[in-house]
Amino acid sequence: MARWMQIPGLQTLMVWGIHLVVPRHLMGVNLVVLNEQGEVLLLKHVFHPYAPWGLPGGWLGRGEEPAACALRELREETGLTAVLDQVLVLQRSKELSEINVVYRAFAPAGPMQLSGEIMEARWFAPDALPEPLTAITRQAIVTAVTHQTA
Repeated sequence: MARWMQIPGLQTLMVWGIHLVVPRHLMGVNLVVLNEQGEVLLLKHVFHPYAPWGLPGGWLGRGEEPAACALRELREETGLTAVLDQVLVLQRSKELSEINVVYRAFAPAGPMQLSGEIMEARWFAPDALPEPLTAITRQAIVTAVTHQTA
């Protein structure tokens, strides 16, 4: 096999074959943003009618790094900047062909400029979260608060 890969054009053919056969997934990137008081930032999303309160985040762009996507989405949705910490959750969604990554981040509680897709943004104490929340949102918040390192 190693000798075959030396044949001109075969490596390009292999790359095309991989693109045709290997499954594709969307990638969702979110953040659990904590402030100085240990409160969690949740956003009321226009496009989430069944569980409107959720984490800042969105879809990873082509060629975009997940960490850069997380910070971009936070800035676009709220106008806030944050310091990114560790990955809290990495899982595949069974409903969609989607992989989700959730980071922990730290940001000061300050004035926000909400995008058109966000109806409301609020800081919540971890023991006073709104309902309903998705399972991944709840899991990420519990992990962020329980294993806080910063």
